[in-house]
Amino acid sequence: MDDASQPRLDKFTELTVFLCVVEEGSFSAAARRLERSPSSISKSISRLEARLQVRLFDRIAGSIRLTQEGHRFRHAAQQVVDAMADAENAVSPADEDVAGVLHIHTSLTFAKYQLAPLLPDFLQRHPRLRIKFIIGTDRGDFLKKGIDVAIHSGNPTELSLIGKPLFLRRWIVAAAPAYLEAYGRPGHPDDLRDHRCLGFTIRTQWNAWTFLERPAGPEDVMAATKTINVQGYIGADQGELLRSLALQGLGIVRLAEFHIGADVVAGRLVPLLSEYMVTAADTMYVLYPPGRAPAPRVKAFLRFLDEHFTATHGEPCGPPAQVTRQTAVRTAARFPQPPPA
Repeated sequence: MDDASQPRLDKFTELTVFLCVVEEGSFSAAARRLERSPSSISKSISRLEARLQVRLFDRIAGSIRLTQEGHRFRHAAQQVVDAMADAENAVSPADEDVAGVLHIHTSLTFAKYQLAPLLPDFLQRHPRLRIKFIIGTDRGDFLKKGIDVAIHSGNPTELSLIGKPLFLRRWIVAAAPAYLEAYGRPGHPDDLRDHRCLGFTIRTQWNAWTFLERPAGPEDVMAATKTINVQGYIGADQGELLRSLALQGLGIVRLAEFHIGADVVAGRLVPLLSEYMVTAADTMYVLYPPGRAPAPRVKAFLRFLDEHFTATHGEPCGPPAQVTRQTAVRTAARFPQPPPA
């Protein structure tokens, strides 16, 4: 659509265009996000400035920055946009009326082992909703990729996102019976230096395996720990591939409890060094953009996650627990195995 054929914007839309320019930092970036031409965005801002009789942006050497008046107007404009969103959400649709496309960014492992088994129930509640997964271990650019929510581990560092903890992720160190028969079983964390370990080629902090200095006892509330930086005999950027390699007897792996708990129960993998295991240092978070009124599809998904993980985890940041075959049985009950890929 050319600029001449675009209708003049109403005042509320002018506010949303202005705020988009502020968030994106340029007219061209705002135009891409709003699917308009850069000239139409520039003209919209010029009309807004003419109507207000004040300059909102300084244009300097091809870049823009807010003026003092622009900063004051931004605060007031955001209040207006938030108030409109609150008004619309005050009459938010019933579950069956939630519609649109929900874009979820997460890792393949979490999508397969945690979310896929839950989707039938979620989509039955919201039959008009569609879901698109964006798979990756990076946090992802919400604006560029059109992400609604992301689920990842580790403390959120993005100031522009809200991070809500879901549950504490525990790890299992394990190997296949065939590997143990060929290479023996490590009796102490230090023995891992002489074993074939399978590691990540991304998020390499996951290759720092933390253990207790000595076997845990009931009195060890603040036991000393040590970290073994494993050298990957084979490396991969996907935990699911590392699981497959471990099942083939190619090495020792450390993966999430929800990921390989069922393999431990079935005897396909054998947990190792359980008496030295410590509570995982990272929490799974759901991330979403700030704002007083998330879209109905986002609110519905956040509510569903809260219901499920509160019910299945009870104590999302509970005390350390040794990973044994018995705890793996409980794990398998909480984390059902997905259908075969």
